[in-house]
Amino acid sequence: NYGAGVIAAIMPVRGRADQTARNVKRLLATAGRVEWQLWCVTGGEPELATVLHEAGCKVMAYHRPLTYWEALKWGTDSSSDAPFIANLANDLLPGRDWLSRALAEYRCCFGTRDAMIGFNDGIHGEGLSPHFLISRGLLNQLGGWPIWYRHEYGDAELCARAQALGVYSKAPWAVLYHDHPFVAAENDDAIYQEGQASREADAALFMERRRQGWPRVSP
Repeated sequence: NYGAGVIAAIMPVRGRADQTARNVKRLLATAGRVEWQLWCVTGGEPELATVLHEAGCKVMAYHRPLTYWEALKWGTDSSSDAPFIANLANDLLPGRDWLSRALAEYRCCFGTRDAMIGFNDGIHGEGLSPHFLISRGLLNQLGGWPIWYRHEYGDAELCARAQALGVYSKAPWAVLYHDHPFVAAENDDAIYQEGQASREADAALFMERRRQGWPRVSP
C-alpha cells in the first residue's frame, strides 16, 4: 500500500459520451489494488461532464476545448499533488490490473527514483509509450506536459528524453490497448481527424526540438 492518492490518472475527453462512460467504468473496475483517482478533463461540454460524473469518475470542466496536452497540464495542476501521474485517453481498453501492474513494475525497475513506465498499448514497440505512468518529479524535470505540440509527438518527446536519462522502461503486462479505428481498418471520426490534421507540423517540431537538444519552453 503506497498511500492514499498515490496516482492521479488524467483523461482528456472530447465528445464520445457513451464510449467514454463505458471506458471509465472498465478502467475503474480493472485497475487492481492501488490507491488512485481518475480525473476526466472536459472543455465546454456540460452534458458530457454529467455523463462522466454518473459513470463514477471525477470531472474537471474547462470553459473551452483544450488540446490533449493542455488538458493534461490543466488536469495535473488542478487535480491533486499525487506523486505519480498516468495519462489516459477515451479509446483505451484496459486489461486486468493495468494500473497496479504498472506501479509494481515501476518499483521493481526504479524503486523510489523519478522515472517513467510505459503501458503496453498493443501497437508500439518498447521505445514508445503513448500512455505511461510518470513521477511528478520527472515530469517537472522535463518541463511539464509538452503543450507546444498540438496533438501528436508529445509522448515521443517525453519517452525519448526519459530514455536518454536512463529512467524509462515498459510494463509488458500492464495493458492499455489502444482501440484506434485503424486497427480494425475503420475510418477515423471527426475527433481523430482533428488530431491527425496537425501531424506533419507536430512531427516537424519534434525533429527540430530533438536537433536543438530539447530546449526548455517558458510556460
